[in-house]
Amino acid sequence: MNTCIRRILPLLSLCAALVTSPFALAQAQAAEDAAFVAASVPVPSAPLRLSAHPEIRADVFKLLGYARGSYTQRNTLIARQVLDSMQSLDDITRTMLPDGRSVLASINPSGHGAQRAALLFDPQRKLLALALVNGHCDPDCLPPTHAVLTLFLPPDLEDEMAAPLLIWARQLPPMLAQAAPEQRQSIAVVEYITTRPGRPGWHQRDVPPGFPASLLHLLLPNAELTGRSSGGKPIAPTNLASLDAAEAGDQPMPAASISLRSYADFHWVLNTYAKLAKGAQVQGHDDKVVFTGSDTSGRYTVTLREPDKENGVFITVASWREK
Repeated sequence: MNTCIRRILPLLSLCAALVTSPFALAQAQAAEDAAFVAASVPVPSAPLRLSAHPEIRADVFKLLGYARGSYTQRNTLIARQVLDSMQSLDDITRTMLPDGRSVLASINPSGHGAQRAALLFDPQRKLLALALVNGHCDPDCLPPTHAVLTLFLPPDLEDEMAAPLLIWARQLPPMLAQAAPEQRQSIAVVEYITTRPGRPGWHQRDVPPGFPASLLHLLLPNAELTGRSSGGKPIAPTNLASLDAAEAGDQPMPAASISLRSYADFHWVLNTYAKLAKGAQVQGHDDKVVFTGSDTSGRYTVTLREPDKENGVFITVASWREK
């Protein structure tokens, strides 16, 4: 992702920054905050956490893709960091703006909202931008009292359109708002990120040695690399979570394998592989399906697993050479 060079001080909203008097600036900001708070309502009866809501998850990945970064965690999927920062079911708020736009937000309850996220929708419920209050965790996170507000925008959206998210970020969650002044969170920096969701989540250099070129079409570009092996041995980096390529039993280790994770709907992934692995035998149902096929390079399997509804679909493509 490309980061805009420009950074602005936290309390200078795009509207209030036009006012030169500090007193007038404070008045304008207070009016903005009061109007935003008045338009915000809790959503106590939400059936799902925002992080688990299929449409919200799809919106987040559509905007962010499978890019990695270091915001609330180091070098992990940015979309995952955003979803983790809106996982509280008890702290969901919706703010209806006068022009029909809306802000939907929640927090990570483990830090009482020190990490939190918000989504800005247009009147037709298209996701315009999203905001993440974070600690820039690379390698260590900033103290909670000096947070960063990161605004993620698509290439065609002007920065000014995200102004409501600046106002949202100033509204501290209850536990943080009740802290002593010296312990209260403030936004030290605001930054704008232009997203590039179409970029693949892995690169050609990530393909392990011995993996047949004829099977490259089985690797979804919009997916996260979670593991790879060659000759039955894992390949660094080893800090990525992966699933064993070989199934339990007497079957030999594959010549090469690569594991990916997609946050798309399981049935979409399943239907996609039904087309990509056309002619392969299919076994399994529900949360685990295995495609078994062969081509000029030998035998291969594609294993799809969905252990739960929040951690995505694990995909392992393994190859065994013909002897």
